[in-house]
Amino acid sequence: MKKRYKKHMFIFDRIPYILFALILIVALIVFFSLRSCTSFDLFSGEQQTEEEVDYSLLIASPIDDNVFNFVNENETVPIEIKAAEVESTDYTIKIMVNNTEIKSFTSPPYEYNWNPGSSGEYEMVAHVVDKNGNTIASSNTVNFSVQYEIEPEGETTVNVDTEEKKNQVLNNSVFRTNNTIPTGVPLFSYKCYSPPVIDASIQEWNKFDSFSDFAPTIKKENYTSRNDISGTFYSCWDDDNFFLAVQVIDDVFSQNYVGNQINKGDSISIVFDTELEEDMQIKFYNSDDYEIRLSPGSFSGTLAESFTSWPSNSAPGGAIINSTRLVNGYILEASIPWYNFTNYKPSDGDILGFTVSILDTDNLESTELVISSSKTFEFNNVSTLGAIALIDVGDIQGTGEEPDAEESALD
Repeated sequence: MKKRYKKHMFIFDRIPYILFALILIVALIVFFSLRSCTSFDLFSGEQQTEEEVDYSLLIASPIDDNVFNFVNENETVPIEIKAAEVESTDYTIKIMVNNTEIKSFTSPPYEYNWNPGSSGEYEMVAHVVDKNGNTIASSNTVNFSVQYEIEPEGETTVNVDTEEKKNQVLNNSVFRTNNTIPTGVPLFSYKCYSPPVIDASIQEWNKFDSFSDFAPTIKKENYTSRNDISGTFYSCWDDDNFFLAVQVIDDVFSQNYVGNQINKGDSISIVFDTELEEDMQIKFYNSDDYEIRLSPGSFSGTLAESFTSWPSNSAPGGAIINSTRLVNGYILEASIPWYNFTNYKPSDGDILGFTVSILDTDNLESTELVISSSKTFEFNNVSTLGAIALIDVGDIQGTGEEPDAEESALD
């Protein structure tokens, strides 16, 4: 019995060794299987070189065979490039249209609104270029066409007198330089000698100053790109009215509200402080501040309208507003009589507190995003306003009229 017991125990003593051998064999099989499926050897000491990195480029916008039907020369082609493995390198992304470079990027986002300048067929491609000018990778090629309703005119020369007038106003005025875009420069509104026709067209605005550097200000965490919401603002003035036009790029249009609720849909807001210098340290609205909301209407029932939310809570008297729907947004044009601004009459060289904002809804129940002409902006806080300068630079429209010498002189 004693011998048989020892023999029986000897067999069981070998079981752990057998299990270990089986586990080792399985581990080796799994190891070599994974190694054969891997594009590089983790255990050989070999590493992927810089030249082997895949610099993937994709032109996300425009898409192939896009046709852009533009109303005027201020509309643009939205360009968006998606890139992988570029952000951590010293390379540059160059955008080529018909073999000519139109834009380069050294950091994301790779987005740009390109103005073609003329109708035609265009071919676009993006390249990753190293510091020596060598092309490392290229994107897909996109072909698209542009057709202008009215062909853009040739480039206009800078009016030196106008620039001098601007500098003269800036040197003799007080405004919040830290909240203007670009820094230190207000918007400029020229006096017009022939009032623009409020017909929801901006063809006659090309001689006036324009502004398009809108910044996300309210709910800015929802901002994605200029393709989502952006715009170009124009203005002018005469002794009786303030005129404005805004061309808005909006990928999803939504306006289902009227009256004092129009700010819940896609709309425009303009805020004035007619006594800017006196109110530099005041945050709350007072009797010299005005907020006017402008709606393009729904284009399917409700018409374009305006509403003064401060101080009167009613439609501004004598205001005219018109709008037209575009494929990628809308145009809104308006005139607002100065008599709505109590105790204020416009004068050459005036600088007012001012911010124009574009409200975007995207079919939500309330505003999703606000972009503004000020770096920071809050409704009901006049200390966040930028500025606008009213200047008379003569008859830039070519109507044949000339300003009165005494009227156009600046103190």
